[in-house]
Amino acid sequence: MASTSYGGSSTTNNYVFDIFINHRGPDCKKTLAKHLYESLTKHGLRVFLDEDELQNGECITPQIESAIRTASVHIAIFTPGYAESNWCLDELLLMFESGAIIIPVFYGGVKPSDLRWGTQGEKGVYGRALQELEKKTTFDSEARYDPTTIQKWRKALTDAAEIKGFDLQTYNGDEQQLLQHVVEGVLRKVKRRLHVSRYPTGLDQKVAEFEAAMLLDQQSSRETRVLGIVGLGGAGKTTLAKEIFNRRRSNYKQTYFQFDVRENAARKSLKSLQKMILKGLAQVTVKIDSTADGIEKLHSYLQSSHAFLILDDVDHLQQLEALLLPVKDVVEQGSLILVTSRNKDILTRSGITESSIFKLKGLSQNHSRELFCHHAFDQRDPPIEFEQVIKEFLHACAGLPLSLKVLGGLLRGNDLQYAKAQLHKISKILPDDILATLKVSYDSLDSIEKQIFLDIVCFFIGENKDTAIRIWDGTEWHGWLGLRNLESRSLVEVDDKNCIRMHDNLRDVGRLIAESEPPEWTLRLSCPTHDLRLLSDKSLVRGISTIHSQGCERAQPLFINLAEFAGSSFPNYVRRLQLITTEGGFRESIFSCVSCVMLLIWLSWVDFEFGGSRFKNYLRRLQLLRAEGYFIEPEFMESIISVATSLIWLSWVDFPYTYIPSWIPLKNLRVLRIEGRELETLWLHESQDV
Repeated sequence: MASTSYGGSSTTNNYVFDIFINHRGPDCKKTLAKHLYESLTKHGLRVFLDEDELQNGECITPQIESAIRTASVHIAIFTPGYAESNWCLDELLLMFESGAIIIPVFYGGVKPSDLRWGTQGEKGVYGRALQELEKKTTFDSEARYDPTTIQKWRKALTDAAEIKGFDLQTYNGDEQQLLQHVVEGVLRKVKRRLHVSRYPTGLDQKVAEFEAAMLLDQQSSRETRVLGIVGLGGAGKTTLAKEIFNRRRSNYKQTYFQFDVRENAARKSLKSLQKMILKGLAQVTVKIDSTADGIEKLHSYLQSSHAFLILDDVDHLQQLEALLLPVKDVVEQGSLILVTSRNKDILTRSGITESSIFKLKGLSQNHSRELFCHHAFDQRDPPIEFEQVIKEFLHACAGLPLSLKVLGGLLRGNDLQYAKAQLHKISKILPDDILATLKVSYDSLDSIEKQIFLDIVCFFIGENKDTAIRIWDGTEWHGWLGLRNLESRSLVEVDDKNCIRMHDNLRDVGRLIAESEPPEWTLRLSCPTHDLRLLSDKSLVRGISTIHSQGCERAQPLFINLAEFAGSSFPNYVRRLQLITTEGGFRESIFSCVSCVMLLIWLSWVDFEFGGSRFKNYLRRLQLLRAEGYFIEPEFMESIISVATSLIWLSWVDFPYTYIPSWIPLKNLRVLRIEGRELETLWLHESQDV
């Protein structure tokens, strides 16, 4: 059996790759193949390169077959001895069968015409090699390769010759130039893997269980499947879905993973999710006026798409009515849609059959122990003196991956006495209750880390890390260090798009704390759950979120409720208000009583309907502004930006211009993000300062 080399994280599943290099070892393993492998792995890609050649009679190994089927790009290096290897030819057949991108590289004097059968190719080195393979016999004097196989090889070579690739002769024999251009071509085409987990313990077993239960390998090419994964928060539904996505994405022409449907629907709208799915699957950006309009556009643009779509963390039937039902009826047969949720009833009510729903259970005792120890000690097994206390921790975690990860992280770098103290502490707050268990992680934070944690919980899940750090630095909370400490305790993660992520259970615990026992009387108010009767004379409001928690209907802004509840005491509560996240409109009268709100540095609105003149007077210290909505008046935006002289970050979705207006202060801005109309020019006037 051949041994293999592959690049990328050692914790990634050993059978999932980004790139597969198909080559004849004696011709180029120590030259071009090796150099491609080294260059691509430096870009963070997982590259499969076999170390040894298979011998005649050996079959392609399961690892090689899996590498071919999971890689989104195949590099086929055609050298003079390539066609002498039945192994190379069999790999080429699998590469075409997978449907993934193939990049031909012609090396060692081989030209595309050498691969074509019937255009003098049969007289060339490849033609002669295939003729020799036809003559090979077994010990019984029978043909080793049947005529059908030979014909398949010839067709595959001919098809490969028709694909635009890279020819060493084009670069006058300069291998460095060839290498550079091949790497650039791969980077343009590769679909990068989703990061799954630092320690994917037990994941292979869960994938195998899912595929066996759902009969995925028996899926007909004429059948579109809609499958579900359900389980307790923290059970690893998203982790499993990402691994399945990585392994199967190369089988489909269009793929998209929609993260955090529940959170995105709450923070934004179903319209925004519909736009994201259209952009991910159809590569189009269109205006959507309503959820109903989005349904029609999904119907229209996704007709006959051969798609793999994942909707992660769905928690309301309306979400599936807006995102799933319009897609499943129009995509091409053979497509696959996977939905994860805590609530099985939502899936069945949307038409997903019981037999198509996989219930994800906890990890086995051995896998639980291994995962816990990885997070606690950076090794698979605990030190001998920790054996008994680890058994008790595992009993409290009951196989829940999130609890294993978080509680294991608590022990990192601490001694046995500390571990016993933590175990005693969680035993007092119902260890079988997941939310109570997770609160232990919050209790271990210092006062500033608690504030940063609660800011993330209430405002910054899904937000860019650098944006949040700027806000915390402005509060002198040392944002980078605080976030790093939260990451080291496995309380938050930063994804490959530099956005802050947090598990649902941690978020739920944090919001409960923010509402019921905020640190240092610093309140973060959210609608509709916050009980304003908890306010006291000592309370200071740091932030207000007025987005409905279910993401299905617009809620009455809590800002209004607060003003009406507090009456004349309102200015005292909001004098240190710095963060506002809202969907919908504000009453202009509210701002007549907030003249003291001069510290506001973060304002995010979706579908903001207010255009009053007084609003802009309270934004002089505003540093970060995000706006989304087709009916935002450009004149109103100009009036805001003209007074927000401290503005350093501006995000404007549904940008109405084809150029950058001169009143946008490019000289001061550090970040400008615009989505909407295509820019035809940067600016109309040469006087724009940059």
